[in-house]
Amino acid sequence: MNMSSNTELKIVADENIPYALEAFSLLGSVTLLKGRDITANDLQQADILLVRSVTRVNQALLDGTSVKFVASATAGFNHIDLEYLQLQNIGFARAPGSNATSAAEYVLAGICYWSLQHQINLQNISVGIIGYGNVGSRVKRLCDAMGMRCIANDPPLQEQGMAELNSIDAALACDIVTLHLPLSLQGKHATSQLLNKQRITQLEPNTLFINASRGEVVDETALLERMQIQNDLSLILDVWENEPAISLEMLRYTLIGTPHIAGYSLDGKIRGTEMIYQACCKFLDKQPRWSVAEVDFGKQQKYDFSKFTHNDHRKAILEAYDIFADNNRLKCLLDDRTLDVGKYFDDLRKNYPARREYS
Repeated sequence: MNMSSNTELKIVADENIPYALEAFSLLGSVTLLKGRDITANDLQQADILLVRSVTRVNQALLDGTSVKFVASATAGFNHIDLEYLQLQNIGFARAPGSNATSAAEYVLAGICYWSLQHQINLQNISVGIIGYGNVGSRVKRLCDAMGMRCIANDPPLQEQGMAELNSIDAALACDIVTLHLPLSLQGKHATSQLLNKQRITQLEPNTLFINASRGEVVDETALLERMQIQNDLSLILDVWENEPAISLEMLRYTLIGTPHIAGYSLDGKIRGTEMIYQACCKFLDKQPRWSVAEVDFGKQQKYDFSKFTHNDHRKAILEAYDIFADNNRLKCLLDDRTLDVGKYFDDLRKNYPARREYS
């Protein structure tokens, strides 16, 4: 789509999209704002809106604005009213798979930490993977490499003919259960509270339960109730109901609790920026002039496993990505009640330290 070359394009972007200024300033003037704070007033003269998952893009935000193209530098899109965009002829793009490696590495690091804490040999441990898309399939590859036995569940993919998929009951019976679902509220395969009270009851005692997808796919009240009564699961939670004002009581019961940063590797975030930049250039019918090759990673080099002296790969993985440090930062909320929960949660995401992918 050609926009007038006589007028400079105006672009509003979430300040948490890395290199948004460097990439998109080649297309027009860029204004960086906090994603949760973007309002319709900010978009009155904007042509392009760039968001992450914290910005609700719908009629309330866009009605009466000049926005012609929206891009989300995320894989998920439940924060986008796609029907409204289509009705208004507003272009849309996202970044599917951009953070999949990062999220899968988060899961593997969590499993390694849990197994070392409980002195569990990962050989032949069973892993139930609920959701077998970009992230779930990568989780399987990493777990396979560590000698774990994986049971994957994904009804939509099973209907499309993908073999070797199993029932959700089979996945829930595993030693480890990890969720990698998009959030969908309606339809045959709605995922909202898919892990309801009944399914949470199905989890065997001592199961490691991981959610690095969306908080709303779990009935958090039912999960908390089980922990308060039985306290017999190990929980790794990166996502929560009611983000950013998360439940401190739920956080208290986690082995590892983190502020929705599983997919926050530097590699994944920059990959997302590049994907939406390419899509925006295509929409504008312009030749791309920026790529990830322009990025100087400086001291943030990928981890060199050849320098690691231990034989235990789990320790190497946890040295490459210290997931417990992320846990400790969030759990400051439990020790300092003067902190504003929502603001602190968002600040951790905004100021997240550079983390390179290791796998």
